[in-house]
Amino acid sequence: MGTKIKLVTMATAIAMTFTAAQAATLRVGMQDDPDALDPATSGTYAGRIVFSAMCDKLVDIDAKLEIVPQLATDWTWNADGTEITFTLRDGVTFHDGTPFNAEAVKFNIERMKSLQDSKRKGELSPIDTVTVVDPAHVTFKLKSAFAPLLAVLSDRAGMMVSPAAAGEGKEFSAAPVCAGPYKFKERRARDVISLEKFDGYWNATAIGYDDVQYLYIPDSTVRLSRLQAGDLEVAERVAPTDLGAVRANQSLALHTSPGLAVSHLMINIGNGEKADNPLSKDARLRQAFELSIDRNVINKVAFAGEFLADNQMVPPSSAFYSKSHPIPARDIDKAKALIAEVGSDAPVVEITYENSLADGRVAQIIQSMAGEAGFQVELVPLETASAVERYLAGNFQAYIGNWSGRADPDPTLFSFFATDGSQNVNKYSNPEMDKVLGEARQSADIEKRKGLYEKATGIYLADLPTIPLYHPNWFYAASAKVDGIAIYPDGLLRLTGVKPTN
Repeated sequence: MGTKIKLVTMATAIAMTFTAAQAATLRVGMQDDPDALDPATSGTYAGRIVFSAMCDKLVDIDAKLEIVPQLATDWTWNADGTEITFTLRDGVTFHDGTPFNAEAVKFNIERMKSLQDSKRKGELSPIDTVTVVDPAHVTFKLKSAFAPLLAVLSDRAGMMVSPAAAGEGKEFSAAPVCAGPYKFKERRARDVISLEKFDGYWNATAIGYDDVQYLYIPDSTVRLSRLQAGDLEVAERVAPTDLGAVRANQSLALHTSPGLAVSHLMINIGNGEKADNPLSKDARLRQAFELSIDRNVINKVAFAGEFLADNQMVPPSSAFYSKSHPIPARDIDKAKALIAEVGSDAPVVEITYENSLADGRVAQIIQSMAGEAGFQVELVPLETASAVERYLAGNFQAYIGNWSGRADPDPTLFSFFATDGSQNVNKYSNPEMDKVLGEARQSADIEKRKGLYEKATGIYLADLPTIPLYHPNWFYAASAKVDGIAIYPDGLLRLTGVKPTN
C-alpha cells in the first residue's frame, strides 16, 4: 500500500513538473522564417518580432505611437535640432556580460553606418558624428535637422548589440548578442528559433517566461490548429477568415490593433531588364491598372472585410494621412480609354509575390479584375526567400510588397520614394519628390510636415511607382492562459509583462 502511495505521489509530482515546464516556455507560431538575426542587416517583419524579445533599443513606441524610453532614459535637443544628447540607463549589460554604455552606442551607430551589407545606412545617414560625453551620455551630431530620428531609433537602427560579439570577425547573426530580455539559444533553419531568459536583464522581474520558441509555420490555418491543440501559446497573423473560430473559442484570446503596415503593388520603374515594358515606362498605364481594380472587393473577398482598403502608403490613423486623396472608384471604361490613349494592346503585367495564402488570393483577384480592362496578368508565386531575393535584386515587373510601417511617415515615404531610399528597389526617381521629402525631414514643425507630406502623397499617387492596396490590421491569437499581451500598431509581440496565468 505504501509503495502504491509513493508511486501515485511520484506520478503527480512528475505531472506537476511537466506542466510547470510547459508553462515556462512560450511557443509562438510564425508565418515567416526571419532572415539574418542582425539588426544591421535584417529586412523582414518576422525578424522584428524576434528582435523585440532579444534586442532592446535606445527608445521604443507606446500604443499611441509616442516615443518612450528604453535603453535611453532621457534625451535633449539643441536649439536648431542638429544635436541630441541621450542619457543612458544605468546597470545594463549585454547577454555576454559586457557593459552597455556610451562607447557601445557609438560602436553600434558607426557599425550600422559602415557595415558593407547594412540596411540601416540610409536610415542613419543624417547622423554625422557620435561623441561619447561620459559612460552615461552620448551625443549625436546631425548633418542637418532630422525630425524622424527618434522614430528611426525606435526600430532596428536603435537596437544595441554587444561590441565584443560583433567585433570578433565571425558572422554575428549566427550567434547574436544583444541587451534584451531573452538571449539567443539556437536556430534551426526553417524550423525554430529558441531564446532563453536573460537573468541579468535590467527589467527581469517583468519577464514571465523562462524560454521562447519561434516556430516557422507558414500556413495560417495550421498555426491556428496547433494553437487550438495546445501545441502553441501564441499564433501571429491569424487569417481574417479564421477570426470567427478564435472569437468563438473560450480557451483562446484575440489580441488586435490597427496597423501601420501596407500591402502594395510595386512597379519596376527603372531597375534593369524587367523595367523594359510599357507599364514601367508610362504612368497612364499604371493609372489604368489602378482603375481596373476595386480595393474594397479585394478586402471583402480575400480578408472578410477585416482589413482597411486604401490607396496610400501611410494609414488613416497617422496624423500625416492625406484626406484629400480618396480611393478612386473602379472605372473599367476609363482604364480602357487610357490603354487606348497609350496605344498599347493588352499590356502584359507579370506579378511576383510570396506564395502565402493572403498574397495568393490578392494576386488572383487582381488578375481577374485587371483582365476585364484588357491587361494580361501573369502570376509568379515564389517561396518567401526566393521572392525577397528577386525583390531586392529588382528582378520583377510588379511585386506584391508587404511593408510593416513605422510610427513616422519618413521611414516609409523616404525609403520607397526618395531616389536614394533604402527600399527604392524599383529605381523610381522624381526630383520634386526628393525636394519635398528632404524638407519634411528637416522640419520640426508638425503642421509644416503635414503640408509637405500632402504634396508627397499627390506626387506618388500621380506617378504610381507603387499601387497601395490595403492596410492589414494585426491579429494575434493566444491561449487564454497567457496574460499581458498588448499589440501596438507596429504589430510586434512585446514580451514585457507577458506571463502564464497559472
